[in-house]
Amino acid sequence: MLTVVPIKKYCEISGETLRAVQARIEKGIWLEGKQVHKVKNVKERWIDLIEVEKWARNGGNFQTV
Repeated sequence: MLTVVPIKKYCEISGETLRAVQARIEKGIWLEGKQVHKVKNVKERWIDLIEVEKWARNGGNFQTV
């Protein structure tokens, strides 16, 4: 099972908009290297489903995850 997926696939799975996900990243709610990964030579960022689940289960509190 994949635990890291391209951002477009994450949006498809979750039903969230790309804009909502990008806003979370820009605001620092989701962090590069934790919930979000940049793969070398790949334009699209990838989302770590395990880290996002931890974030969600923690009530969206990114500071203690």
